[in-house]
Amino acid sequence: MERGDERNESDLIPLQSALTAMDEAATSVREEVDRDRLSESSLSRLATVEAELRRSRVALEKIIREESG
Repeated sequence: MERGDERNESDLIPLQSALTAMDEAATSVREEVDRDRLSESSLSRLATVEAELRRSRVALEKIIREESG
């Protein structure tokens, strides 16, 4: 059996930590957008950053599901 076939939960801990970090970053960005203290162009860019973080999180979740079998 190859190494890739015998994945265990500890192999995925770094990826799960990345999910948590993405959640925290997206939440922080959303809070800053909600404060509405920045220029419209900055708020628009931050909203884009938040959306990209959420899309990346979905992609990472899919990888974790695939790798955990």
